[in-house]
Amino acid sequence: MFVIGITGPTGAGKTTALRVLEAMGGEVFDCDAVYHGLLKTDRAMLAEIEAVFPGSVVDGRLDTKRLAPRVYGKPEALARLSAITHPYVARAVAAGIARSTAPFAVIDAIALLESGLGETCDLTVAVVADEAIRVRRLMARDRVSEEFARARIAAQHGADWFRARADLVLENNGTEAEFSAACRRAFVGRLQTRDPGASNPTDIETRRTQPMSEKTEELRKALLRAPKNGYDRINAEERVELERYCRDYMKFMDAAKTEREAVSYTIEMAEDAGFVPFVPGMELKPGMKIYRNNRGKSIIFAVIGKEHIDDGAQIVASHIDSPRMDIKPNPLYEDAGMAYLKTHYYGGIKKYQWTTIPLSIHGIVAKKDGSVVTVRIGDEPTDPCFIVTDLLIHLSADQMKKTLAEGVTGENLNILFGSEPIADDEGADRVKLAVMQLLNEKYGIVEEDFLSAELTMVPASPAREIGLDRSLIGAYGHDDRVCAYASFEPLLTMDTPRHTAVCVLADKEEIGSVGVSGMQSQFFETFMADICEAQQGSLRRCLERSFCLSCDVSNAFDPIYAETCDRRNNSQVNYGIALCKYTGSRGKGGCSDASGEIMGRIRKLFDENGVVWQTAELGKVDQGGGGTVAAYMANRNIDTLDAGVPVLSMHAPMEVVSKLDCYMTMKGMKAVYND
Repeated sequence: MFVIGITGPTGAGKTTALRVLEAMGGEVFDCDAVYHGLLKTDRAMLAEIEAVFPGSVVDGRLDTKRLAPRVYGKPEALARLSAITHPYVARAVAAGIARSTAPFAVIDAIALLESGLGETCDLTVAVVADEAIRVRRLMARDRVSEEFARARIAAQHGADWFRARADLVLENNGTEAEFSAACRRAFVGRLQTRDPGASNPTDIETRRTQPMSEKTEELRKALLRAPKNGYDRINAEERVELERYCRDYMKFMDAAKTEREAVSYTIEMAEDAGFVPFVPGMELKPGMKIYRNNRGKSIIFAVIGKEHIDDGAQIVASHIDSPRMDIKPNPLYEDAGMAYLKTHYYGGIKKYQWTTIPLSIHGIVAKKDGSVVTVRIGDEPTDPCFIVTDLLIHLSADQMKKTLAEGVTGENLNILFGSEPIADDEGADRVKLAVMQLLNEKYGIVEEDFLSAELTMVPASPAREIGLDRSLIGAYGHDDRVCAYASFEPLLTMDTPRHTAVCVLADKEEIGSVGVSGMQSQFFETFMADICEAQQGSLRRCLERSFCLSCDVSNAFDPIYAETCDRRNNSQVNYGIALCKYTGSRGKGGCSDASGEIMGRIRKLFDENGVVWQTAELGKVDQGGGGTVAAYMANRNIDTLDAGVPVLSMHAPMEVVSKLDCYMTMKGMKAVYND
C-alpha cells in the first residue's frame, strides 16, 4: 500500500492537506489520536512510562498533571518519553495500515520525521507557512494571545528544518480554497506516478468506490484463517516419504497390539539404532541414546542433548495401551457343550461393537516355577480365532428395546473358546478339559496358572488401507499407538539435539494412568532424576524448564454424527496434527489447559518446520469429554500441550486415521525434539 506521511509546524495547514487526501480516498491515521488511545489500553507502554517517570501512572492511567511538569520544557526528559511512546504508536499505525482497504494510507504526525515513522512512508509531505501567517491562524483558531502563539511556534522546528527533510513541501500562505486546490494538484500527480492506472484526478478520487476484490483478497489472506487440506500443501517428495512412514507404522501396529508387545518392538528397533539400557551412575555424553524398560509395560527413550539437563528437556509422552477385553483370573468354564473365557473389559468401549468379530488372545502367563510364557493366538492366517456371540435378530424383540449400553452387558462378553469334548471320557467339563489340554501341550500351563496370567482379547484383523485411494488406515489400537510410534520413530535417526529429547511410552492411560506403569507413577521422575544426577543437575530445575507435548489422539469430525461436535473447533482428517489446548469434560474438568504462550510457541515451531497442523476440541461442551496424560505432566510443573492424530471411530475394534495426519504428527514430534 502507498503511504503518505504529513507533517509540519503548528498553524501551517496540515488539516487542510489531510482533508484533501481523505476526500481522494485515503485513510488517515492520526498519531495523536492513536497515542491517546494507547494511553487507555496499552499496559506495556504505561509500565515503561512508569518505570522511567515513577508516579506518573495512577490506577492504570497516565496522570498528565503529574507527568507534564517533568517533561515539558525539558528536552532530555521529553526525548526519553518519546523514545518510549514512538515505537508503540508506530506499531499501532502499521497494524492499522495492514488492515486498511483504502487505495492509500495517510499518516498524520507532528513528529513524523523525528520518530522514524517517516521511514515507513513512500512520500513525506511537509506543510509550511510564513511565521506571521501561522501566528494569526493560531490566535484565531485557539483563541490565544500573540505572545502565547509565538511561544508555541518558537518551541517547534522552523520551516527550513522541514524543507530540508521532506520529499515534498507545500507552501500555505494563501486562502484555504487556494491551498486545497494546490494540494489536490500535487497529490494527484504523485499518486498517478505511483498508480499509472489513474489517468486524472477523478480516477483517484473514485478509487474508493470501485470494486476492490484484489485488495480485499489480500486482506482476507492476511487476516483470516483459511485452512487447507494437507494434500494441497505437500509436494511429491513428501508424498513418497509419507507412504514409506505409514508402511512402517502399519507393520508396527500388526506386531504390537498390546503394551507389552509395543515395548518389545520398540526396544528391538532402538537397539538396532544404537540405544542402550540406562543404568544409574552411567556417564552420559551428548548424543548418547539410552532407554529404560519399566516392567515390560512402559518405556522411556532419551537422546542426551548438548545443553545441561538443568536447562530442561524436550519431552513427548504417549500411551501404548488401548481398550480391550482382559481375561478374568478364573476365566475358563463350560456351558451347553461349549468352552468360554470370562472377560473384564478395559477402558471405555461400546460393548456391542465387540460381538461377532474375530478376536485374538495376547499376553503372558507367569507360572509358579518362575518361568513366563508368551501367548499369541489368532493373528496368523493359519491360526484359529475367537469370538463373542450375539443374539439372532429373530429372537431379539426384548434386546432391541434396550439402549445400546444395555443391549450387551459386560458380564456377557464371554469368549467362545472351543466345543469339542475330550475323547474317551464320561466326566464333567469334557470341552473345558479338552481346550485345557491343548493349552498345556502348547504352553505347558494348567488352569491354576490363569491366576497369574495377563491375557487379553484384541481384534484379530491386521492393519488395512481404507478407501479406494488408500489414503486412510484402519487398525485396532490407533488410540494411542499411532501417536506412540510418531513419538518414537524420530529418535532412531536423530543427531545430537540441543536439549535432551525424551520419549515416554506409558501404560494404563485408558483407566486413569494409574499403577506402576502409568503416567502417574514415579517411574518418570526416577528416570529423569537419574539423568540429572549423572549431570550433577537438579530434577526440579530440569522439570520447570522442560516442555512436554502430550501426544494423544483427538476425535476427527464425522459428518454422520455432526450433532456431537462443534465443527468450527473440531479436528478433521487430512488437516494435519491437531493441537488441543484443553481436553476434560464440560467445564474443562480434569484438563491441564495449556497457556496461550505455549500454543503460540508450537504454532510458530510447526509453521517454521513445514508441519501441517490444526486445532481440536473434544466434542460439544456438554456432550461428554475425556482426558490424556497431559494433566499429570503439567502437575509436575512442566509446560504441557496436547497434540495428536484425529481418529474416526475412536475406541472401536477398528479405528480409522489419515495417512497424512500420521505423517504430520511424526514430523511435528521431530520438530519438538529439535526445538
